[in-house]
Order: sequence, then structure tokens, then C-alpha cells
Amino acid sequence: MIDLLIDVMSEEKIPFKQKTLFRTKIVSRGSFSRTLGQARSRVISSVFTIVLLSYVGVYDTKPFEEYQNLSEKLREYLTTVEQASPSQSKILLRRIEEELALGIESLSHPTSLKTV
Repeated sequence: MIDLLIDVMSEEKIPFKQKTLFRTKIVSRGSFSRTLGQARSRVISSVFTIVLLSYVGVYDTKPFEEYQNLSEKLREYLTTVEQASPSQSKILLRRIEEELALGIESLSHPTSLKTV
């Protein structure tokens, strides 16, 4: 996340040495690079696992549809926070927060994977 966000938010190329300063614990450049490589590898493995599970029939819908719905709900929440005044949006924000919490909770448990 640090690597991606810094690259997106900064107009200039930030070296690894400076990116390491954004971590909560001070780490060496090599440690940061190794951790980054491990994270990328795990994300790729996870994506392939989800695609494979979809192929063998564990998912009855598109494999990323639930995650996409959750990210759209988060985007809706952020847009509402940015555009509405606090007094107008309290009820709406509370509803979206509850939906986000339920969505994250359901996707974070292995029991949410059921065969069809």
C-alpha cells in the first residue's frame, strides 16, 4: 500500500529509502523491498486462487463481484462524506457504514465460501 499510494500521490519518483520512512517501524531498504516483493506475490497468488475457485464451482457468481460491490459501497461512502453537510448525511452515513461493516465481516470469514 505504501509503495502504490506514494507512487500515485507523488508526481516525482520516490526512492525506496524514503518510502521506508512511511512505515510505522523503521526498516532497512532491503527489508522494505523484500516485504514488498512478498506482498506482491501473495496478492497475485490470492487472485489466481479466487479465479481457480470460481472455475471449479466454489463461487456461483463472478469471483470478484462481491469485492467490487464492497469497493463501490466504500466509494459511495467517501463521496457522501465529501459532498454532504454533516447534519444532512448522518443517517445515510450510518447506513453505509453498517453495510460496509457487514460486507467486510462476511468476506473476511472462510465460511463465506460455499460450494454450489
